[in-house]
Parts: sequence; C-alpha cells; structure tokens
Amino acid sequence: MTDIKTLLRPGCATLAPLAGYSDVAFRRLCRDFGADLTVTEMVSVAGLNYKSKKTVALLRTAPNETPSCAQLFGSMPEQFARATTHPEVAKFDILDINMGCPVRKVFGHGEGSALMLDPERAAAIVKALKTGGKPVTVKMRLGVKDSAGAVDFAKRMEDAGADLITVHGRTREQLYSGEADWDAIRRIADSVSVPVLGNGDVDENNIEERKQGVYGVAIGRGAVADPQIFSGSRKLTRYEVICRHLAYGEEYFGERYAVTALRSFIPFYLKGVPDIKRIRNAAMVCKDKESLLEVLKEADF
Repeated sequence: MTDIKTLLRPGCATLAPLAGYSDVAFRRLCRDFGADLTVTEMVSVAGLNYKSKKTVALLRTAPNETPSCAQLFGSMPEQFARATTHPEVAKFDILDINMGCPVRKVFGHGEGSALMLDPERAAAIVKALKTGGKPVTVKMRLGVKDSAGAVDFAKRMEDAGADLITVHGRTREQLYSGEADWDAIRRIADSVSVPVLGNGDVDENNIEERKQGVYGVAIGRGAVADPQIFSGSRKLTRYEVICRHLAYGEEYFGERYAVTALRSFIPFYLKGVPDIKRIRNAAMVCKDKESLLEVLKEADF
C-alpha cells in the first residue's frame, strides 16, 4: 500500500470536500492554483451499491488531480467494503470517510458526524475500506456536543488503520458558528502518530500560522472565496478566475448547468465589491454565459 506521506508533503494545503461546491470543475480550478490534494463532494456508498448515475457522476476527475481522493459517506461497513470494488472508486489514489458532516438528514441516518457517537462502527468502516488496498483517511469534527472524546476517537481511527485524519475544529452542534478551536486540533495531532490536517477558518491571512503543529491544512470556505489561496499570490483577477471556473464548468456539464452551478459561488466571489447586492441579484437570474459575464464585468474587483 502507498504511504500517504509520499502523496502529501508536510505543510500541504488541500481542498476540503464541500457538498455543492467541490465538483470536478472547481477541483480542477483549485489544482491549477496549487492545491496539493482536492477531494470530491461526499459520495454515498449506498448510492454506489444501488448504481445511482447521479452518485457516480460525482466521481468524475480532472486531468490534474494527481493524487486523487474520493470522500465516501454511509453507516454500513459492508457497503464501504463493496464500494472499494466499484470501478469509479477504484481509480482514486486515496479514499476518505466522512465522519464530520453535521447536516440533520445525514446525522439522522447515523452517517457523517453521527459516527463519532459509535466509535466501534466507525472503526469497522475504516477496516472495511482498507480492504481496497488504498490509503484511507478520516474527516471528523471535535465531537457532537463537546470535544471531550475527540482524542480517544482519533486514536481509535488510527488503531483501525486510518492513514491520515482531518479535523474540523468545531463540534456538530456548532455547525459553522463561532471560531474553530485550533488548540483542540493540535492536541489531537499531538496524540496520534498519523498525519493530521487542520480544518476550519483558514484564510490567506492565517494559512501559514494554521500549519503550525499539524501536518497540513484542509481549506473549505476560504477556497470558495478565493481559489488562489493555494498559490500564495494572485496572478489572476477575480474576474479572470470566474471566467476560468465557468469554462471548466461548461466543459464538464454544459453551459446552462455551469451558469446555474456558479450561482453558489457568486456571493463569495463578489465579497467586498461595491454595489454587491445589485450585481449579485442580477447575476443570480442569468441563464447563459454571455449575460452572466456581462453582469460581472460591472463589478469593481
């Protein structure tokens, strides 16, 4: 089995998986700007077992995604084991398990962050995914209600065979409110021997500071707001970034879908722009590339 440290360097900056955002077009964009790893949106192992076309579509990869990583979610170890044999999963270099999603529907099914309440099941899932012969990583939170059991949970995942752990510095109940607890993240990093990536509130102003005491960082919303965060400099204007993002979306999904998908990014891309409300509202109703770009040209980036 490949050593995860040969795939990810110390001090790495990766794109965290983001449902509704980290599709193949955005991942390709982040790789252009230097992301060391990009992770798919979370993919249901149940959907793979049922041969859902929508689920399989989430596993498309870009030419520059090397190494590649797919994030899987579910609650049944046997479904994770079967997923390793799926041809669209087998092509990935790294397999990640979602043990951090706080969304009520996911949590209610015993998936995502709910697995932190059942360490035995979570460990069984890690072991099941390891049968695929690929490095297995875990993305977790500090806990459900508090962080009291976070270190023990991380150790349990390491003992089960996890090769790397990504820790979001909030509990499930916090969702994305308050500040990420990086002291708690570093306590976990100090307690396990596998690499730990810290996640939560990473931006261009603190990225180097956040890397201290952990193996690297996983950037989510900070990358949505500024995909060039991975490069350490801005060689393109925000308008040029949007044009490239839209071009990739059109290549993979067609113009209409690409324009619709980009709407989720518009509030982030326009942050700090004068007259943002008017421009955002106009952009949100555009149905084709030409009209969208015409509206965005008005923005004073």
